[in-house]
Amino acid sequence: MSLTLFKTDLKGNALLLIIIAYAMMIYFSVIAYMFDPADTTAITNMLEVLPESLMSAFGFDSVSTNLTGFLADYYYGFIVFIIPLIYCIITANKLVVKLVDNGSFSCLLMAPVSRRKIILTKGIYLLFSIALLFTLLHVAGSAICRSLFGDMLDQRVFLRMNINAALLTMLVGMICFFYSCLFNESKLALSCSSGVTVGSLLLFVLGGTSPKAEFLKDLSFYSLLDTKRILEGSGTAGLEGVLTVLILVLLGLSIFVFHRKNLPI
Repeated sequence: MSLTLFKTDLKGNALLLIIIAYAMMIYFSVIAYMFDPADTTAITNMLEVLPESLMSAFGFDSVSTNLTGFLADYYYGFIVFIIPLIYCIITANKLVVKLVDNGSFSCLLMAPVSRRKIILTKGIYLLFSIALLFTLLHVAGSAICRSLFGDMLDQRVFLRMNINAALLTMLVGMICFFYSCLFNESKLALSCSSGVTVGSLLLFVLGGTSPKAEFLKDLSFYSLLDTKRILEGSGTAGLEGVLTVLILVLLGLSIFVFHRKNLPI
């Protein structure tokens, strides 16, 4: 790993990282503020106005009177995927294929750093930045819930949800990163990375519309964030292990394909 390159990527992507972190916290604050432990009538009435299949698709078909369960349904059930997905697609593209496409990558190759080391550093940066996003979300989210509801939030469950959400987002990031390393044209990398990740999210949403379509959820890697098991206190080490292995495999494949391919520089 090149520390100099890591710092350069950190500075170059700092603004986007701040914007994404702010957006995640804003949405979390809105969802948390909607929770009323004494009266769920207002939000129930709001849900009744909307189509039942639409609410089921996004996991909004019930209202929990428990703060942790409410956040699991209304934030970690769907919204937590959207903003980090945008970050992964944009950042993975900027880190590698955009530099190759515009010819800037030749400057990196002039330095006494191997291709493997360059891609490893950029992959580590992407994983680090995602971990940082969810660390900030966890800290800010805990503080928001404490200020609004005291000790109602189950900190252990909340931490597990954030860890699992972070791992799933890292998987999404590595899928985007793999295509960024595979292609030499930015438009191809963006098409494939957004097609696979957004397509998987659509399968996840469609799988929630009805019991007959539930099998579609199993085809989506977004189903690997199982908030129900976390809320029930069931072990999720298996899912976390699967996510970790997939992340490492994709990082290794990214390094391999980039090292082997011909660059147009």
